Amino acid sequence: MTQLTTNLIRRARKIFVPLSLAMLGGLLWVAGAAAHGVDLLESDPSPGATLAEPPSSVRAQFSGELMAGDSILQVFSSEGKQVDNRDGGLDLNDPGHQSMIVSLPPLPDDIYTVRWFAALQDGDGTEGLFRFTVGSPAVAPNEVALPEPLSVDDGNGLPVVVIAAVLGGVSLLVLVVVFRRRLLPAR
Repeated sequence: MTQLTTNLIRRARKIFVPLSLAMLGGLLWVAGAAAHGVDLLESDPSPGATLAEPPSSVRAQFSGELMAGDSILQVFSSEGKQVDNRDGGLDLNDPGHQSMIVSLPPLPDDIYTVRWFAALQDGDGTEGLFRFTVGSPAVAPNEVALPEPLSVDDGNGLPVVVIAAVLGGVSLLVLVVVFRRRLLPAR
């Protein structure tokens, strides 16, 4: 190898290795940030409960702080019809903002599905379902209709793969420009 080639390789390693490590750290940070959410800790009625009398409300407690306005709590009959009073959301009496509540009219014997979407302060969210039974319903558990999935995507969320691809492309472009100017001899 010539002295010029050896110097070019040394200079490239001095720039490329730290930049690669920084890019890898950034990608891991983005992936970690995208993989968070909240868990349902407890609810009243609890998932799978069989009640002799219908509840007047459903409460759900989560593992993180929720955002008012975008957090949703709904109750559906075995036919898939919404049966709550359409007031489900963040429980404003919870100072930690970690619970939701929805009020219910008097409910007949049936199997009910509770659907929730827990919106987080950073704009992400988690959703889930659980069931409870009131009395002796005429429908079998395998005949219960599931509610339609929530459509809460506002179009602002980008998949981690897209973010990683953009960061990788920009970093590669910066490397090419830097190497071209610093490593090639002046004409």
